[in-house]
Amino acid sequence: MKEFSSPADASNWLKEGKILIHPTEGVWGLGCDASNINACKKISLLKKRSDNKNFILLAPSISFALDSSAELEESQIEFLKSVWPGHVTVIMQANDSLSISIKAIDNTIAIRVSNHLPIINLLNIFNGLMVSTSANISNFPTLNSLDEVKKIFDDPGVAVYAHDNGDALKPSSIIDLKTMEYIRE
Repeated sequence: MKEFSSPADASNWLKEGKILIHPTEGVWGLGCDASNINACKKISLLKKRSDNKNFILLAPSISFALDSSAELEESQIEFLKSVWPGHVTVIMQANDSLSISIKAIDNTIAIRVSNHLPIINLLNIFNGLMVSTSANISNFPTLNSLDEVKKIFDDPGVAVYAHDNGDALKPSSIIDLKTMEYIRE
């Protein structure tokens, strides 16, 4: 399996429509170019998950995430600036420029601006939204070992962005921006 330490090489891999095992704040993730429908379908196939299940998206910056959303109230923008960059995923209304394939049926997206340096470096070069889902088979426990992840997702279209995870012990919190309720704490 190919491994990249360079964010530029990992970015090019994503731009080719391929899948990237990547570090996050806490658990290994599977990522792809969110605008590439075939890559998103490949992740669903690899994880053995329903195509109807939505993905979390990683944005390179707060302004990029805001540009992906429908119009927000000033108080919502201030809230986002208080939790991002960080280990918090926010569900918000998407704008019309985003592909329907990455939006939920209610036109929402789940998006995060990471504070994990390897992801920041990758997304700054990639300059787009990246799908990020836990690197495990759907409905099975999250894998902690990169070696286990590589065995499960051994595929020529999958490579590793070889950096360490952060120190978070669980996946990101998820909050619904409309209701301000936590979906996952």
